[in-house]
Formats: sequence, structure tokens, C-alpha cells
Amino acid sequence: MDFIEFTAGLDDNERRLDKVLRNFIKNTQLSSIYKYIRKNLIRVNDKKVSQDYHVKTGDVISIASFIINQNQEKSTDLQTTLQATSQNQNLNIILQTEDLLFINKPYDVLVHGSKDSLDKQVLTYYKNNILKNANQSLSFTPGPLHRLDKKTTGIIAFSLSLNGARWFSENIKNHSIKKFYLSVIQGKLNNKTIWEDFIEKDENQKSKNFHTVNASTNKTESKNQKNAITIVEPIKYGSFKNIEITLVKIEIKTGRTHQIRAQAALHNHPLLGDTAYNGIKIDQNQDFFLHAQTLILPKTNDYPLKDINMGQIIEADLPKNFENFISVYF
Repeated sequence: MDFIEFTAGLDDNERRLDKVLRNFIKNTQLSSIYKYIRKNLIRVNDKKVSQDYHVKTGDVISIASFIINQNQEKSTDLQTTLQATSQNQNLNIILQTEDLLFINKPYDVLVHGSKDSLDKQVLTYYKNNILKNANQSLSFTPGPLHRLDKKTTGIIAFSLSLNGARWFSENIKNHSIKKFYLSVIQGKLNNKTIWEDFIEKDENQKSKNFHTVNASTNKTESKNQKNAITIVEPIKYGSFKNIEITLVKIEIKTGRTHQIRAQAALHNHPLLGDTAYNGIKIDQNQDFFLHAQTLILPKTNDYPLKDINMGQIIEADLPKNFENFISVYF
């Protein structure tokens, strides 16, 4: 019987064999994988092992060729989708390291959940440009490490290794990574201010919009209410159709869904054009302007990642639509 051999990479180290295989041959049922291991149709270093064997970097995993062929036949639709995505792919890469990929996300593109979403584009890029390296993982799949809404542009980070995913996620969780946005809000914001409120999903709406509840009237955070802290600083003042507008720099201290949009509306400064949150409709090439412009990485003496510096500032250029709007109305 013919076998196809694969070498485990760094990110496969100490992972259970069935977990590695489940990610590697995605279209094969887990029960079938167990059966193949028991029948010695999948083995490690030419030896029979158990399904809970912990893989080591450099292990040679041998898989009967018919298993691979069956899996590939079942993945035809996926491959077609990936190829179509690859043809339309135009990733605006800001920075790529061994562990992380920073992309300038365009307007009106989902991060995940559609056939041409950004995560699928990154997966195609990973398969075509990175996975060819023999030291890469068999089981690792790159993924977004924080969220950006479909209509928000700017920096989004993807993992290229398990080490990178763990490090970035940990520092997002403890707020060591600083995130700054640029936006246009309605009204004149006179001074730098801190918005601290509670955000709660509106269960009465079928849409995914969220509304805020003022912290001064809700002292205790419930399971449905999440504390949200946003710092807003005016940069320029302008006018749009006789309405005062302000170009603002925004720092988020918490990462709640629709945080900036919901809090801006609560404080009577909705994003210009954001009709879901009481903004006036604008006749532009996009509904509103919200751009994730800057990420500042933490300063620490223990830096586990390569090709990236302590306190490094990563910036995403403004989209042309946003640049043009600023030049005309400010």
C-alpha cells in the first residue's frame, strides 16, 4: 500500500495526533480518522501509535494515499472557492513577520463569513506563499486576531504561527496593545474626552446593531452589559451640508462590538453617515468613515517574536475615499 509522508512543524509540537489530523484532513470524519489509526493506516515514524499520541516537531506522519485522495475529492468545492478567491486577491500587506501578518483592510469586506472574506484570502496567501516552507505546521490555520466590522477600514492582524496567535491574543486581552482609529463625527467636539458607558445588545432588534446605556444610571455591570471605554480627541473641524463635523482620533480601551459607533451616538456625536446609529445619510462612496489607523505594540523585556520590535508602531494608510473627504470638507 502506498503512503504519503508529512513532517510535523513547530506549531504541531505536543498536539494530539487526532487534533493534528482533524485539521489536516478536514473532510474526513473524526470516527474514520480513529479507525485509520487503529488499522495502522496512519502511523508516526513508521510505527503504530494511539489517537492521543502527542506529536513532536520533526515527526514523520505517514497516511495511506487513498485517505488523502478521498479527502481531496471531498474538498473540490473548497479548492474551487480558494482558487476563485486567489484570482481576486489583492491583500494590502503592511507588515509580515514569521508569526504575524498585518493587513490594511478595505471598506465593505467581511473579515470572515463569506466566500471572498478576508480570512479566506489570507488562507490562500498562506497556502501559496508560506506553507511551502517545510518547517511550517501541518495543522495550523491562520486567522484574525481581533475584529473589524465590514464597513471599517484599516489594520487587522492575522496569525501566521501558534506562537504569534497566543502572544497577540494575550496582549489584546490584557489591553497591552493600543489601538487608535480615525473617524468623522457629527457636531463640534471641543475637547479631548473620555466616554465610559455600558454596551448592551438590543434584543428587540433583528439587526446586529447595539445600543449603549449610560454608566451614570447603571452602576452595576450585568451579564448583558459590558463596560466600554473610549478616548476621543478632536483634530480638525469642518462642515458638511451646513452641519458641523469633527475629524477625531479615537483610542479604545475596551474592544466591544460596535463600541465606537454606539458610544458616539449615545454622546450625540454619531459617525457622519452612520444611519444605523442616528447619523445623517451621506452621498459618498461609503456609508461612514471609520479607519483603524494605528497599532502600538507593548514594550516588554520578554519579547518572544522575531522581526518585530518592542513598542513598534504599525500604521495603515487612509483609503483614498477618506483622504478625499478630508481634503474637501476640512
